[in-house]
Amino acid sequence: MADEPEVPEDLHLVESFTNSVDVDSAQDDLDSPARFGRWLTAHGFPGAPPGPAELDLARAVRAALRDDLAGHDRHAGAHDPGDARARLDELAGQLPLRVTFGPAAGPAAGSAAGSAAGFAPAPGLRGAHAMLAQVLAAVVLAERAGTWHRLKLCRADDCQVVYFDRSKNTSKAWCSMEGCGNRAKTRAYRGRRSSQG
Repeated sequence: MADEPEVPEDLHLVESFTNSVDVDSAQDDLDSPARFGRWLTAHGFPGAPPGPAELDLARAVRAALRDDLAGHDRHAGAHDPGDARARLDELAGQLPLRVTFGPAAGPAAGSAAGSAAGFAPAPGLRGAHAMLAQVLAAVVLAERAGTWHRLKLCRADDCQVVYFDRSKNTSKAWCSMEGCGNRAKTRAYRGRRSSQG
C-alpha cells in the first residue's frame, strides 16, 4: 500500500526484511525454510536452504525489529522499546560483525553512504546469518546517522507495512495517506457522527 519514494539504499535490506510478512494477506516469506531460502536468494544471499534454527533466528530478529519500529510513531502513544532492544541485543550475539575500512565493505555490508568503512559479517557467516548480520549493521549505522527513527510501521492494523517517513517533521502515521490514512480518518469521522446522534 505504500506509495512513498523508496527507502534509502542503506536501509533497503532492513525494509525488505521487516516487510517479509504481509499482515493484510497473511503471506509470510519466513513461513518455511524453503520459502525463506527463496527470499534470501532473491535478496542476494544464495546458498543452501536455511535450517529450522536459522528460520527461528530470522523470525525472532524480524519480530524484535518490528516491535522496535512500532515505537517510531510518536503519536501512537507510549511505547517502551526496551524489550525489543533487549531481544535485539541478545540476538546480535549470534550474528558477529567485523569492522571494515576498504572497498570490500560496500554499501550492502553496512557502510555509511559515501564511505567504504563499515561493518561486514564475520568470516564464515553465510546465507541467513550473513543477511541478518548485515541487517543489524544497517540498523546501527542508521541510528548513528539519525535516520533509523524515520523507518516506521504503518499505524493501520490491517497493513503494518514498514515504510520510510520522508516528511520534514517525521510525523507520518500511515504508509499512504490515500489508502491507510484515508480509511482511518473515515472510520474516525463515522465514529464521531454515530456517537453524536
